[in-house]
Formats: sequence, structure tokens, C-alpha cells
Amino acid sequence: MTIEELIDLQEAGSRARVLGLKAHENPYLAAHRVPTGDTSALGDWLARHDAWKFGWEAEDACREGRIVAHFKEPISIATQRPLDA
Repeated sequence: MTIEELIDLQEAGSRARVLGLKAHENPYLAAHRVPTGDTSALGDWLARHDAWKFGWEAEDACREGRIVAHFKEPISIATQRPLDA
């Protein structure tokens, strides 16, 4: 997946939240989109699922006034990790 695709998926998740969709309505949870048997396809599916979910959750946090708390934990975890990890 390219960075452009990642951003597009995050924006799609954000738009879905704006339109009132629920987190469980992530299009990557649809049965026909979940790969079976191919681990590389599973990794790509998971990345796409997570990108959409991230966009949805970020928009939800903005709407609920929790945006700082939403990003605080991932940032603190990233800054505590060694650079070579």
C-alpha cells in the first residue's frame, strides 16, 4: 500500500464518521473482503482495515473532544521505543 492509499483510507474512515456510520461498518469487515489462506493478503487487508479505523476514530475523538487523549498514547509509546526497534 502506498502512502497515498493509506491517507485515502484514513480520509474515508473520517468521512464515514462524519456521515454517521459506526466503527463496525468498516468496509474491510465485509465477509467478501476478508482474505483467507494468503498471509501476505491478510497483512495488506489488516493495514487497510486499520487505516480506515484510524480515520474513523480520529474523527470520532475530534467530535467528542477527546483528540488530545486519542493521540497522546500512541505518541508516548513511539517516543519510548528505541530507534533501532
